[in-house]
Amino acid sequence: MNLGKENETLEFKKTTGELRDAMDDICSILNKHGKGVLYFGVKPNGDVCGQLVSASSLDDVATNIKTAIKPMIYPSIKEEVLDGISVIKVDFAGTERPYSSYGRYYKRVHDRAEDMTPDELKHMMLNTDYSSIWENNLTTFGIEDIDSKALKSFYTRAVNCGRLEPLETYDEKELLTMLGLMIDDKLTNAGYFLFSSKEPTVLKMAVYATNQRISFLDINRVHDNIYNLIDIATVYINQHMNWRVEFDGKSTARIEIPEVPVDAVREIVVNAFAHANYRSITEHEIDITPTMIDIYNPGEFPINYKPEDFAERRIQSMPRNKKILDVLYRSKNVEVQGSGIRKVLELCAVNNIKYEYYNNEFGFRFSFHRNNATVNVTKNVTSDVTIEAQKRVNKLDFEVLRLLKENPVYTREEIAQKVGKTARTVQRALDRLKEDGKIVRIGNKVSGYWEVI
Repeated sequence: MNLGKENETLEFKKTTGELRDAMDDICSILNKHGKGVLYFGVKPNGDVCGQLVSASSLDDVATNIKTAIKPMIYPSIKEEVLDGISVIKVDFAGTERPYSSYGRYYKRVHDRAEDMTPDELKHMMLNTDYSSIWENNLTTFGIEDIDSKALKSFYTRAVNCGRLEPLETYDEKELLTMLGLMIDDKLTNAGYFLFSSKEPTVLKMAVYATNQRISFLDINRVHDNIYNLIDIATVYINQHMNWRVEFDGKSTARIEIPEVPVDAVREIVVNAFAHANYRSITEHEIDITPTMIDIYNPGEFPINYKPEDFAERRIQSMPRNKKILDVLYRSKNVEVQGSGIRKVLELCAVNNIKYEYYNNEFGFRFSFHRNNATVNVTKNVTSDVTIEAQKRVNKLDFEVLRLLKENPVYTREEIAQKVGKTARTVQRALDRLKEDGKIVRIGNKVSGYWEVI
């Protein structure tokens, strides 16, 4: 049997021993045509010669495609029998040009792959809106795959801060459609990563005993959606920072001060999730050592630029995921679009916090230098008051207070889920905050809300 001649969208390989060349051909076809077909077990002239097909050989093809082709694609790889002879057929497609194969970019010229010139690559990149393409691509997931609690939390937060008009009647599908996160009853990529219950992304968190990061004191690996992971990451860092207590000398009221400004930490966390590259299998990371708090984002910073360039407004914001950023802005996770880095650097300057960052093709890491703060008090209080104040320093109270500022209608159970504590423990924190005059309950237990004083 003969399948005809190779062309600009059709490629033949005799065996899977030609996998490396096959990746280059797939890349070249994607960059020119966006889709194509490749067969293993077919000679260049189109004659079917056959290919041993097994679970192992199919897996080899899939693994090579996942490793070589960036951004990732999701091809159909299957055995096909032609006149009684087995071959491997690979159907592939993608809209996120330019594609690379093992870090190199190719174009299709007739039936072969050729290197793209720098000018050709530049032209393709300038004429591709990556975020809108990827974010608006439809998934196979629908409304039944939504994390309803996360979506309702977002809605309440966004309405309360005035960045979203309330719906006449709350409806998940209507809300997602209005936000551009659902089209024709299917979640877009942006909707899936933001609010899916399928735990689409991963956050690794660890506290290390030494700066060498060999032994750890705590380690967690959490699968969840972007909206939830932002809170989880922020809470984790706040719980493992050092805090101190100060008094004004006029009363026994205490002021709890973190070693790194909480607002700066949250801005970097939000920035990491908003600008990450979700087109490949990656993990966000938080590493806490005795001297550093590292927040890793699997998405490189714009080439040839530094955070200071954005902070000083030398260039405009360059969001990788415009839709995701817009949703986080509406819920006030992002204060003002394009201002996050500037706010972080200002907070670091005011609080004498040193920072550093590292950027490469795989991701961006921002590191706060820890001040290793300890509990301190002013000289104008008695030792008894000092001891009592130290006892009452409670990072959980701070987290509960922060959550209530963001969403006054959070229930005890919802707060417990976000901070990783029992409802009873959260209730004790609420009681302490009420006793200290920091919160007051408005209305009843069912329909009321918390007012932060």
